Amino acid sequence: MGTVVALVDCNNFYVSCERVFNPRLDGRPVVVLSNNDGNIVARSNEAKALGIEMGAPAFELRQLIEREQVFVFSSNYTLYGDMAARVRDVLSRFTPELEIYSIDECFLNLAGIEELEAYGREIKETVERWTGIPVSVGIAETKSLAKIAQKVAKKSTKAAGVLNLVGSPHVDQALARVDVGDVWGVGPAYEKLLKENGIQTALDLKHAPETWIRAHMTVTGHRIVRELNGQPCIPLELAPPPKKMIGTSRGFGILIEDLQGLQEAITSYTTRSAEKARAQGQAVKTMLVWVATDRFRNDPQYSNAATVEIPVATDHTPTLVALARKAVEKLYRKGYRFKRVGVLFQELVPLDQVQTNLFWKAPAAASKALMRVVDQVNGAMGAGTLRLAAEGFTHRWATRFERKSPCYTTRWVELPHARTV
Repeated sequence: MGTVVALVDCNNFYVSCERVFNPRLDGRPVVVLSNNDGNIVARSNEAKALGIEMGAPAFELRQLIEREQVFVFSSNYTLYGDMAARVRDVLSRFTPELEIYSIDECFLNLAGIEELEAYGREIKETVERWTGIPVSVGIAETKSLAKIAQKVAKKSTKAAGVLNLVGSPHVDQALARVDVGDVWGVGPAYEKLLKENGIQTALDLKHAPETWIRAHMTVTGHRIVRELNGQPCIPLELAPPPKKMIGTSRGFGILIEDLQGLQEAITSYTTRSAEKARAQGQAVKTMLVWVATDRFRNDPQYSNAATVEIPVATDHTPTLVALARKAVEKLYRKGYRFKRVGVLFQELVPLDQVQTNLFWKAPAAASKALMRVVDQVNGAMGAGTLRLAAEGFTHRWATRFERKSPCYTTRWVELPHARTV
């Protein structure tokens, strides 16, 4: 048997995480909101049936939410991240070759497995039994076809959450059920182009003339079409390449007028970004810092950005924070009410390729050791357990999460309680 790929996708993941620890949500409409409780980012099937659209502003749906008794939650990223890690741990027991595609999706290498559908059902049942998270499983010879299989499996009552297209005579039937805009790799621009030229479904795309695809969709489109025809072109990324840029930016829970609030926020965001850079073994050579007011308010508007060139690339948090705070100080203008500040590490280099500079004093070895200890403690005890005092303590600027559920799996004081009667 040649290449065999399975895609395991967690159904309505954020909502499913909430339901694991709150059974009264089962069968009820549930939505999860974005940062600052702004927009809908996850919906249960019951909420979808009410016509609630992905990305809809929550305030516009207030009457519908109250009338239909929709349960509303703020995003609980700590809970979702931990539950995703638990799902991945279960999946790793079925194959050592696993690609984490997103927080709720993983590709698995199932080459050599004979009873594929039975194996897929075992994966599904084990994940659901051990974590409480419902999943859909699509199996095929390519990643693109596995995506198609998963989409059909999720919606098909007959498939019951698992669909194997390896050697199946029903591949074209599955492709015909998927809109071309839902094909992996086909974005809004390509979708518009394809539909204007009569290509409406994944099956139409599979049979599209190769010369036309090459002319209008370049190499990417050609790979998609080949994958839909069962020819593997996109390998599993078992060790994803390091990110080329790392950044953090969030809207404030309240508008900030003073410099201190902006500097506390940029300290926090730079710290988080530096942790991510160290986690992938990279140092920062250039970073972009910006501030902005709320363009949706009838207030005086101002936004600006500054590029910071660092003489010697570094992953040392205090050094990066000091430079970011200095940039914010220059960008700050009195009299404006700021909604957002952000940092983006634009130029990253591997730590073993950092070039020294005779006129720049790099952090000492003891400082690097300190960063390792801080990362270890925060990794074990939770983000922010050890942090710079410059980050502040009250965080009045912090993003609003007014409807956040407890962190059931990561904080002792919020662990679920079981009582006997």
